[in-house]
Amino acid sequence: MPNRTPVGVGILGAGRPNVATSHQVPACERSGAVRLVALCDRLESVRDVAAVHRVKAYTDSGQMLADPEVEMVQVATPDWCHVAHAEQALAAGRHVLVQKPPCIDRPGLERLRRAAQATGPRLKVLLNTRQTRLCRTIRALLDTGAIGRLVQVRIASRGHRFPISELSSPYLTAALGGVWIHNGLHWLDEACFYAETLPTAVHVVANRHGNGPPQVLGEGPNYWCGRFDFGADASAILEVNTMLMRDGLPSGMQRVLIGTEGELRQPYGEAGLVLYRTGSAQPERPPLLASDLTPAEDTLESFRRAIDAFADEVRTGHEQPPTIAATLQCMEALLVGAESARSGRRLTVTTSC
Repeated sequence: MPNRTPVGVGILGAGRPNVATSHQVPACERSGAVRLVALCDRLESVRDVAAVHRVKAYTDSGQMLADPEVEMVQVATPDWCHVAHAEQALAAGRHVLVQKPPCIDRPGLERLRRAAQATGPRLKVLLNTRQTRLCRTIRALLDTGAIGRLVQVRIASRGHRFPISELSSPYLTAALGGVWIHNGLHWLDEACFYAETLPTAVHVVANRHGNGPPQVLGEGPNYWCGRFDFGADASAILEVNTMLMRDGLPSGMQRVLIGTEGELRQPYGEAGLVLYRTGSAQPERPPLLASDLTPAEDTLESFRRAIDAFADEVRTGHEQPPTIAATLQCMEALLVGAESARSGRRLTVTTSC
C-alpha cells in the first residue's frame, strides 16, 4: 500500500499578497494529501502571514530547506528566480512544484531539463487551469465525441494588463516577455490537454500599442497571436491582447474548439459553453460538471487538485500528467514563439518526449 501520510509542504515566496498567499496556501489547507509546514520569504512580513496560518516562518530559504518536516517546496517567487530556487530545493533533496513560468529564457530551460532528468527528487510545474471545472467539462465532452475529431483549439485572452506599481520591476521589461511568457504556459498546456499532443512548430506575430501608462503597458509587445502546429492534422491558436481597450469591447477569456463534426465555444464574458453540432439547427448548452462551488472556490479547488496530484506522484513514484518533459516542451514553444515574433518566421520546437 502506498504511503498516504500527508506530504509536508514549505512555500517559498509567501511574504506578501501574491499567488502563494491567495491560492497556494489556502489550497494546501484544503488538502488531505499535503500538510502546510512552513512559509519562507526574504521579507520579514512572512512572519505575520505564517502566524495567521499557524505554521513556521523563515526568511532564509536554506533554513527552510533544512527543516526535516518540509518534503515538498512550492516555488512562488518572481519569475526570474524560479530556476535557481528550484535547483536549490532539488539539491537539498526536496520535491519541487514551481509556479509558471518555470523559466524565462533558453538557458534556464536547459537547466531545468537537466534537473528533471536527474535521479532523486521530483520536479513539476503547477498548472491548475486544466483542473478547473470548465476545462474538465470540455475534456469530458471531447471524450464523448461531441464535436468529432479535434482539428483546432483557439484560446484568447483580451483585456487590460494588470498594473504594476513599481516602474523598476523586471516584469515591465521586454526581456521578460510580458504576459506571453508569464501566463502563456497555462493556455498552451490547456490546448495540449484537449489535443492530447505537443507542439512541434510555432509562428507568432506581435505588436505594441504604446498609448497608455507605463505601469500598464510595460516595454514589450502587448499583442501576441501564435499558431502552434500539432503535427499535420491539428493546431492551436493563442491570442494574448493586453492593449488598452475601449470600454465595451469584449474582454476576458474565449475558447473555441473546432472539430470535424461541430464546434464547442466559451463566449467572452460567459462561464458556460455552447455546443454546435453538424446538422443540428439549434445550439446546445451542455452543463458543466456538477459542483456547488463558487467561481473563486473553483479556482482554489483547481490548485488543490494540482497540488494533490503532485503529492500522489511524490508518494507513489508514478508521474501524473502533464509530465515535466511535456511541460518543458511547451515552455520551449513559448520561448520559440517569442523568437518567431522577432524574426517573422515559423520555427520548429524540439521534440523531447
